Amino acid sequence: MQWQLAIHIKLNLDANTPKVITDHTGILTSPSFLTWLSERKTSYAIATSTADLMAFTAQLDLLNIITPKSDIPAFITNKWTHKTFSWSDVPVNGNAHMALKNLSGDQLSNLLDAIYEADRHQVLNETDIPKWLEIASNRTSQRKIESLQNEIQTAISVPATIESIFTVGKFWGELIYLNYQTKSKQNNVLQTEIDLWSQAFFFANGMEKVMFASTPKSPKSVDRILPNIKTIKNDKIALICFDCMGWAEWLILKDYLKDEAIAFQEDAIFAMLPSVTAISRSAIFQGSSDVYNLKSPGRAAEAKSFAAFFENKHTKYFTDKDVITSDAILGYDVVSVLYTFYDDLGHSTHFAPLEDNKEPYFDAVWRYLEKSTVKDDISTLLKNGYSIFICSDHGSVVAVGNGQKLEKYLIDSFAKRAAIVPIDAVSHVKQQTLKIPFVDDKLLALPEGRTMYANMGTIEVNHGGITLEEMVVPYIKLTQ
Repeated sequence: MQWQLAIHIKLNLDANTPKVITDHTGILTSPSFLTWLSERKTSYAIATSTADLMAFTAQLDLLNIITPKSDIPAFITNKWTHKTFSWSDVPVNGNAHMALKNLSGDQLSNLLDAIYEADRHQVLNETDIPKWLEIASNRTSQRKIESLQNEIQTAISVPATIESIFTVGKFWGELIYLNYQTKSKQNNVLQTEIDLWSQAFFFANGMEKVMFASTPKSPKSVDRILPNIKTIKNDKIALICFDCMGWAEWLILKDYLKDEAIAFQEDAIFAMLPSVTAISRSAIFQGSSDVYNLKSPGRAAEAKSFAAFFENKHTKYFTDKDVITSDAILGYDVVSVLYTFYDDLGHSTHFAPLEDNKEPYFDAVWRYLEKSTVKDDISTLLKNGYSIFICSDHGSVVAVGNGQKLEKYLIDSFAKRAAIVPIDAVSHVKQQTLKIPFVDDKLLALPEGRTMYANMGTIEVNHGGITLEEMVVPYIKLTQ
């Protein structure tokens, strides 16, 4: 027997008697239970107010009204049977019912799924609940992993488009993070398939299509972030840039902020080619893709470009070394805050031989966040009336040194995952090359797969390449 059926029988939901059911647990309005009712074609409605109750009780064909309200007006109970569903009615054996009070409806339904799948007759004590919550959480995550893998396989079965790159980039980032949370083994076969699928997009001048499609009102690439913010015309703006935050890293930050009563409008956006700080972060703070001939990229240039873009506003460029207080931001219309800990930790994390996932890196990120001022900084900005936008310049991958070396005279700009070379030097470069959109005198020299120009076998988190983890980054609007 399913737990949904046990509740269905207890409440006699198929009886031809109209009922108002007060649900104290939240489980009767959980998606799992409501889906089950719909599949059985059981008549129901959800009432959250007295007005809802009045409207629904006037419907002649409705048999079951579920509500969190306890005080049901007498003119309704005179005609409708009033039942109450409480924690003691949850269909589990034992004395664990009171320990269920702190669970949400979704947590409770996941818990029951796990228990009924194992053995619905077992007797539970209060001390058993944490163990079963963990089992339920892992079970839910594993099913989500399977679902994401299926959705990715479907998406990559046809040639990539801008939107499908965004979709798969987000799915893949979520899958990486779920694998980390559940200590599951990474699907390297799927990773290779995704890399080949997305690589075909980039080698077919995909980024040129992105740049054409990217507009201030509908940004597709990071150089359009500032123009997009300017179209919103808010009085006070804060742009928070997390260097080296791919989609999986964004999900860590989102989890870290989950108790802060903040809502997130989440969009994906492309980093620039190559996905390195000197190019992609410069494009963010300039609000332009004309960043391939900058003489001195870096924080000083970013602060100057940021101020120039908002020339009629009072601007301030902060870094994570600054203390963000109400006094520090007083009088500034537009501020930016740069955090570099993702990038710093990525380059400094030590990996065991043959390590092929980001687990030690993610562990380091969590340790840092728990001691950081990020929550306080965001809270201060929100309290002072700033509309907050979060972005990143690029993501990263776990890369392995290939032992290859590019001669310095061939290189304009070097990164371990991609080097910019003058077009007249290409004949001397053995690596595959990729055209940079709207740049005629330079090309990218890319190492094969997820390797990097470093000593053979060296393992580290790095960036510059064209994988989805490096190229698809978050662009997030925060609201309270």
